[in-house]
Amino acid sequence: MASAPASGRLRRSVAAAVLGALALAALVGMPAVHRGHEALLILLDIQAGAGPSRLKHHTRDPVRSAADFRIEGRDHPADHYQPADRAPRATLVLLHGLTPAGRREPRLVQFATTMARAGFRVVVPDLPGMRSLSVGTEDIRDITDTLRQVLDPEADLDCNSVGLMAFSFAVGPALIAALTPEIRERVAFVVAVGGYYDLADAITYATTGYDPISGQRGTLPAPEGKWWLLQSQSQRLTRPEDRALLDALAQRRMRDPTAAVDDLLLQLSPDGRAVHALAANTDPERVRELIRQLPAAIRDQLRALDLSQQNLEALRAHLLLIHGRDDNVIPVGHSRRLLARLGKDRASLFEPRGLDHVDVTPGLRDTWQLWQATRELLWLADGGAREPAC
Repeated sequence: MASAPASGRLRRSVAAAVLGALALAALVGMPAVHRGHEALLILLDIQAGAGPSRLKHHTRDPVRSAADFRIEGRDHPADHYQPADRAPRATLVLLHGLTPAGRREPRLVQFATTMARAGFRVVVPDLPGMRSLSVGTEDIRDITDTLRQVLDPEADLDCNSVGLMAFSFAVGPALIAALTPEIRERVAFVVAVGGYYDLADAITYATTGYDPISGQRGTLPAPEGKWWLLQSQSQRLTRPEDRALLDALAQRRMRDPTAAVDDLLLQLSPDGRAVHALAANTDPERVRELIRQLPAAIRDQLRALDLSQQNLEALRAHLLLIHGRDDNVIPVGHSRRLLARLGKDRASLFEPRGLDHVDVTPGLRDTWQLWQATRELLWLADGGAREPAC
């Protein structure tokens, strides 16, 4: 974390970096100037965390309330953040990633609060699959349920835009949910931060350090990435003992990468050993074969979540991609592939440096890119890409 003086210098440098852009925006028109100023206030508030900021000074605290709902017999806990001093400009469905804290993850709560201060009605559902560190088709269903609830005619949205925002491995389920026929005409934009495109390529990087998209070994992968993968896939095993053994193995190796695990491996079933073999593999050439050797239920889940296998051309929402250039969990090439797949008329990509996978840290080095991305988000929320389909 930066010291207080360093944080102060950062805020001043952020402001200075954007002042010139605001002056240029004045040539375009007042809405552009206003959104540019708002984008700056949002970034400074995110970087301030719970501390003081100009946005906090000029707005009342948003109201957080329970927004639990039930669809087709499924109960969904959710939180609703409402601007306290203005009518909502848009509705943002904000999705958490792989975290046991779910919708109450502290950084997500702070981010939702910031966006509510900026005029968004924010809906944050709890995703049980993500909370259990196991991404699956259930997450697609739960996100789709949330969108159906938000888009219900009785929700009283005043014809405002509705958008989705997802981080990391939640990006796949979010985009697939946005492709649902009954929903896709109503979702105006999707913001994907640090997301994936090809799951086999993402697994290859996490386990071997080789990035098939760039064709090279660049930024070293996060050492815990392969053990997150192990924990995630082990939850799909039918044998409870395998799930417990692989979770214990992952925990042990995250504490000490050289820890002995033979005592655990000896107790695994063939299916458990297949899951471990994929996570422990270091040879890029073996990854796809090891995926084929996984239990059928896990293979089916990976196939269903793989964006490279989806009909992305049917997406109606504008896709706003934000991906750190030095991301060591999912390489930036995945977002570049998404941009290439959809085209620059339907998607945009911003690649800030200093973005730690999905966390805007006080050490941020490339404020210009994030400011541009935030300004575009505001433009999309205000109906910039297309008129809301009410």
